[in-house]
Amino acid sequence: MHSHHLSSLSSRLWLVIALAVLPLFVMFVFDYLGQRDLTVSQAERDMARMLEAAKQEEAMALRAVRSTLGIMANSDNLASLDAEECSGIASRLLSTLSDFNNLGAALPDGTLFCSGLPLQGGVRLDDRQWFKDASAGSDISAGEYAVGRISGRPSMVFGYPLRDGTELRAVLFASLSLAWFDRLVAAYRLPEGWEAILLSDAGEVIARYPDGHPWKGVRLPEERHAAFLGIKTAAGGVGEVEGLEGALRLYGVRGVSFAGDMVDVVIGAPLGRSLADVDRAFSARVALLALVALISALAARYAIRALIERWAGSTREVLARIAEGAPATSIAQPSDVFELRAVEEGIERMAVELARREAELRRLSMAVEQSPESVVITDPHGRIEYVNDAFCRVTGYAREELIGQNPRILNKGRTSEDTYRELWATILRGEVWRGEFDNVRKDGSSYTEFATIAPIKNADGVITHFVAVKEDITLRRQSEALVHRLAYYDALTELPNRALMRDRLQHAVLSSAHTGDYAMLLLLDIDRFKQLNDTQGHAAGDRLLQAVARRLRQVLREEDTVARQGDDDFAVIVEHLGRGKEEALIRAEGIAKEIQAVLGAPYDDLDDSGRPHYMSFSIGITLFQGRQWAIENLLKQVEVALYMAKEEGRNTTRFFSPQMQARVQAHAEMEAALRQALDEGVFQLFYQPQFCRDGKLVGAEVLARWPVEGGRMVSPADFIPVAEDTGLIVPLGGWVLDTACRQLAAWQAQPGTRTLSLAVNVSARQFHQPDFVPQVTSAMQRHGIMPSALKLELTESVILGDIDETVARMAQLRTLGVRFSLDDFGTGYSSLSYLRRLPLDQIKIDQSFVRDMLDNAGSETIVLAILGMSRSLGLEVIAEGVETEAQHAFLLEHGCQRFQGYLLGKPLPLAAWPAHWLDSCAGD
Repeated sequence: MHSHHLSSLSSRLWLVIALAVLPLFVMFVFDYLGQRDLTVSQAERDMARMLEAAKQEEAMALRAVRSTLGIMANSDNLASLDAEECSGIASRLLSTLSDFNNLGAALPDGTLFCSGLPLQGGVRLDDRQWFKDASAGSDISAGEYAVGRISGRPSMVFGYPLRDGTELRAVLFASLSLAWFDRLVAAYRLPEGWEAILLSDAGEVIARYPDGHPWKGVRLPEERHAAFLGIKTAAGGVGEVEGLEGALRLYGVRGVSFAGDMVDVVIGAPLGRSLADVDRAFSARVALLALVALISALAARYAIRALIERWAGSTREVLARIAEGAPATSIAQPSDVFELRAVEEGIERMAVELARREAELRRLSMAVEQSPESVVITDPHGRIEYVNDAFCRVTGYAREELIGQNPRILNKGRTSEDTYRELWATILRGEVWRGEFDNVRKDGSSYTEFATIAPIKNADGVITHFVAVKEDITLRRQSEALVHRLAYYDALTELPNRALMRDRLQHAVLSSAHTGDYAMLLLLDIDRFKQLNDTQGHAAGDRLLQAVARRLRQVLREEDTVARQGDDDFAVIVEHLGRGKEEALIRAEGIAKEIQAVLGAPYDDLDDSGRPHYMSFSIGITLFQGRQWAIENLLKQVEVALYMAKEEGRNTTRFFSPQMQARVQAHAEMEAALRQALDEGVFQLFYQPQFCRDGKLVGAEVLARWPVEGGRMVSPADFIPVAEDTGLIVPLGGWVLDTACRQLAAWQAQPGTRTLSLAVNVSARQFHQPDFVPQVTSAMQRHGIMPSALKLELTESVILGDIDETVARMAQLRTLGVRFSLDDFGTGYSSLSYLRRLPLDQIKIDQSFVRDMLDNAGSETIVLAILGMSRSLGLEVIAEGVETEAQHAFLLEHGCQRFQGYLLGKPLPLAAWPAHWLDSCAGD
C-alpha cells in the first residue's frame, strides 16, 4: 500500500514541487548555518579572552601562595624545626591572611609537627599528593583539593620542600580556603549572563559565579562532568553543552594552572538569545516557502485529476477484470488524449493474447495432470512445486505431503550417491539427464523408476525450474532379473550354473592373457553321491548340495567363481595364481587341500536323525595361462583330471598335466620325507673351510646335508626350496644354528682353534620369525660361546621386506657381538641401496661372478667393483666358489681377504677334515 501511494500521480506531483522548492530551502539552510556559526564564533572569541584573564588571576594567586610559603621557609623560627616556634610563626601569619585555612609543616616521614591551628593528636600527611610531590621536588607543588585534617574544611593545599643542601628537612604547606576561590571567580569580571565554575577532579562544584546557586558544594552528575572533561581535551578547549540550569551554553574548560588536573575552571557564555534571533528568521523563511509550494501543488492537483486520474481509475477497473479471467473486457469511454488512447489499444491487444495463451495452458495442464507417467516440477534447489496424480498414485504420498519437499524423500539409501552427483552435474550444465532410481514408497515398499529430468530456463537462459517425467519399471526389472536368474543360476544352490560358469571361464582366459598370470579351473565331484540319494532320499542329497555350496563360498574369495556344473559336480575358477608355473602349481595345490579339509568336515543336518555324515570328494584341476587352450579344451582337461582322481581311489586331487602331476607328487613326497628326517634327526652338518690371504684357516661355513639310504645325499637344491615353501626351514635352521654353536664351544675350548669362526646361513623366513633374536641369544648362552665367532650369512631376500625391522634385529645381535655377512652379493637388485644402512661385517662375492671373471669382462668388472666398494666402506670380502689357481691369484692380486671353494677345500664332516687344515689355523 505504501509503495502504491508513492507511485501515484498525486504523489509524484508533490515530489516535483518538492524538488523545485528544494534549492531555495537549501539556500535558507546554508544562510541560517552561516549566521549561527558567526554568532558562535564571536562567543568563542569572547570565551578565549575570559580564559586568558582567568589565567592571569590564577598567576597572581599562585604568587601570593609562593610568597607566604617563602616567608615561612626563611623564618628563623624554622631553623631548629622546633614545633612550638614553627607553630607560632604559622599562627601569626595565619591571623594576617584571610584567604588561608591553615599553615604548617611536616617532617620528611609525613608527621605533622607545626600548625597555625591547634594540633589534636598525631596527624600524618605522607599520603597526600602535595606532600609526595614536594618531597620529591625542589619547588612548590601543584595544589591538591582536599578536606583539611586539622581545620576540617575543604581547601586547596600546596606543599613546599625545606632542604639543607640535598637533604629534606621538612615540607611546608599552605591551605587556601574556598572563600579565596569565590573571590578568584568574582575577579574574572564576567559579562552579564556569563557564569564561571571551579570543578574538582571528582566533579564537585568548588565555587561558582554568580554566587548563591544550590550547585555549590554539590557533585555534578557523571554525564555532565564527562561532557566538561570532553571539552577540556578537545581542540581549542571550547564546546556547546547543557549548563547547570539546563540551558544550552558555550563553555570553555581548562585546568587551573596551579592545581594541575585537580581543579578545572569552567566559563560559560549564553547562546540562547543570539541564536534564538537567528532561528526565528530561519523559521519565517521556511514557512513562506512552504505556503508557496502548497498553493502550487493544489492548483496542479486539480488539473491532473480532471485530465488523468478519472481515466486511470476506469483503466484500472478494466485491467482488474482481465486479471480475474475476463479477457474480453474493453474500456467503455476511450480517452481523447492521443497518448492515453495508445495505451488503451495496447491493453485491448494484451487481452486478446492472454485469452489465447490461457487456452493453450489449459490444454497443457490437462495433458500433464492426466498423463499416465509421473511428472514433478521443482525449483532450482530441488524443492517440489508440482506433482501430478500419477506421481501421487505411484509414491503413495498426498500432494500436500510432497509440496516443498525434496524428491530424495523417496530415496532410503538404495540409489547410490554417484547417481545423484551425475544427475546434478548434468542438469546444472543445462543438459537432459536420463537414468534409474531405486526408491521407496510411503508404505515402505520399494520400486524402480526410469526418469528423464530436464532444466527449464527463462528468456535470459537462467535455470528457474526442473521438470522430471518418470516411469515405474519395477515389474520390467523384476522380470528381467527372474529371467537372468533362471538362465544363469542354479535354483537349488543359488550358484552360477554351467552357462554362467562358461562365461566366467571365458573372462578368466581373457584376463590371464592380459595379466600373464596363471589361473585354475577346478572340478569337484561328491564321491558316492548316488548312494546317499538312494539310502537317505533326495531331500538329504539336496541338503548336502546346499551345504557344499555354502562351504565352498566360505573357503574361497569373493572374486572367485563357484558354480554347479552338474548333478553332484561343482566347478571353481580361481585367477591370479602368479606368473610362474611352479608358484601357480603350489598355490593351486594349497587351495585344493583347503577345499578338501573344509568339505571333509562332518555334515550334521542331512536327515532327521541328526547323526553326522562323512563325505569324500574327488578333485580335478587344470592350470591355464593366456589363450593357449580354448574353453572346450579346458573343460575336457579338467574332466580328465577328475576322472583320474576317481580312478586312483577317489578322495584325492589330480592335475591334468602328467608333468605337473609328477612335480606335485614329488613335492608332496619331499615334504613328507623332510618332516620325517627332521623328526628322526638324520641331517648332518658339513663344514667348508675358509682361508685368509696367507693360507691360514680362519673358519668355515656350515652346510646342512641330508643322507638317505644307499649312501646317497639329497641335493640342497631339491630339499631347501621345499623347506622354504612349507615353513620347515625354520626348525631346520634352528637345528643348524644350535649345532654350529655346539661346535664353536668345542673349538673355543682348545687354544689352537679358539679363534675360528663359523658362518651359518639364515633364510628370510627364519630371520623374520618373532623369536629369532631370542633363539640366537639362547643358543649362544646355552653353549657358552664368544658371540664374535658366530657369523650369520643373510641373502638379499632377507632385506627386501621391512628394511627398518631388518636393521633393528641386526643391531640387537650386533650389540651382543654377533657378526653378519651378506651372501650372494651382486645377484640381486637392492643390495647397493641398502648396503650403507645394514650393520654388516663381510660381503661374500657370489660364485657365479668368481667362476666367469677371467673369461667375462662384465663379471670381472663386478668383482673389482665389489672389492673397491668394500674397501671404501671398511667391509671384509670373501670370495666363494674359488676352484682354480688362476682365480685365486686374480683375487689375491686385487685385495680379496678371504677365500672359499673346492680349490681350497670341499664341504666335509669335521671328522673327515684333513689334519693340515686345523694345523694351519690362524690362531696358532
